[in-house]
Amino acid sequence: MYKPYLSLVNKLNNSTWFFIAFIAISIIITSPTHALKDDIEKPVHINADSVLFNKAKGLAVYEGNVTIVQGTLDIRAARIEINALNNEISKITANGTPVSFQQKMDDGKLAQGKANRVIYQVKEKRIVLDGNASISQNNDKFTSNHIEYSTRNGELKAGDKKAPGKGRVKAIFYPTNKTK
Repeated sequence: MYKPYLSLVNKLNNSTWFFIAFIAISIIITSPTHALKDDIEKPVHINADSVLFNKAKGLAVYEGNVTIVQGTLDIRAARIEINALNNEISKITANGTPVSFQQKMDDGKLAQGKANRVIYQVKEKRIVLDGNASISQNNDKFTSNHIEYSTRNGELKAGDKKAPGKGRVKAIFYPTNKTK
């Protein structure tokens, strides 16, 4: 009776991890470091006030103080919606004020990010951060009202072409190589 339900839950939890991993690992482009290698081996813990699974619609919605933790990875959102018709994930959307994420990198540095909405478009391999978006690692920081990152080609776009002048793209980078 519960086997199809548990199978769907397991698939969605694993897919949720991939979304979060892309955000925490891929979008921090200011450093060539990576997330802790053993984080992917850790169990995924998801907590929320409620969850709705609708297999016919291919929908899973976690709502209310959603937390996802896997090793050093920590994600917080008000709501996470996963669209997965026929168990094929097409889009994952996280909303909050803000959605926040952080993860420790192999070099010991902490990568962090936040935005009011984060969307991962699976087929396009594109992450979109909207509304007060920022990514940072140590003192390096990148902010904009809108940030897009392609995990396919590593391209980052920032700024809002639909609303020019509404917020600016800001970046702060500190030198990593100091001359003696």
